[in-house]
Amino acid sequence: MSFMKKMLSSIGIGSAKVDTVLNNDEFVPGDIIEGVVHIEGGKVEQKIEDVYLSIVTTYTEEREINDNEVDLTKQAVLNKIKISEPFTIGKGEKKEFPVQIQLPYDTPLTIGKTKAWIQTGLDIDNAVDPSDRDSIKITPNHLIDGLFKSLEDLGFRLYEVECEASKSLSNRLPFIQEFEFKPTSGPFKGKLDELEVVLFAEESQITVVLEVDRKARGFKGLLSEMLEKDESVIRFTYTVEDIPNLQNGLYEIIEKHS
Repeated sequence: MSFMKKMLSSIGIGSAKVDTVLNNDEFVPGDIIEGVVHIEGGKVEQKIEDVYLSIVTTYTEEREINDNEVDLTKQAVLNKIKISEPFTIGKGEKKEFPVQIQLPYDTPLTIGKTKAWIQTGLDIDNAVDPSDRDSIKITPNHLIDGLFKSLEDLGFRLYEVECEASKSLSNRLPFIQEFEFKPTSGPFKGKLDELEVVLFAEESQITVVLEVDRKARGFKGLLSEMLEKDESVIRFTYTVEDIPNLQNGLYEIIEKHS
């Protein structure tokens, strides 16, 4: 009977279980995520080699499959920590591990199709590794919110958000999160098609890559679009101290390139 239980545990039946309970499920980039990992032994004693906690998110990568362009959903680990050294958990035994893990400052916001979650896993030799997944919501921190509000005050509205695979921009992650804004009022309505914004966030500053897509105006505008010169790319960095004057700075930058 003991052999049968061990065999069943090796395929995940009656094996140890893991459940992580977070203190909160909504965060901003840079936050410390806290919680408790609960592990309960199965029907036989098992040695657990590793307990780990990961922050995972999704992005899309365009691939050509059978001559067709297809968007594949992929996963990226933003941060990962080891929770404990190897230990043995007895039949039905319960263990708890308080945990803390930092949400990186470059964590994408969970807007649109972008998802994020905490993945907890147990590494058990010769067994199906038990895991637990807890969804989390990522909203703008003060630095990001300052930029978004400044654009909103200039008449721009967030239209679309996507996380896309990128190798062209310097980034520790295999993707960038692109925010697409459209002017629905204010000085740039009817003057621009859209703004495409990519953020490279750090603890005390954000570097912005801003692409201005100008609206074609008459023959010269049409010719410019045909020659693919209708877009201008600007890069600038701002800090918390810059937020009070960020709207004026953005206006000057966009006006200069529109």
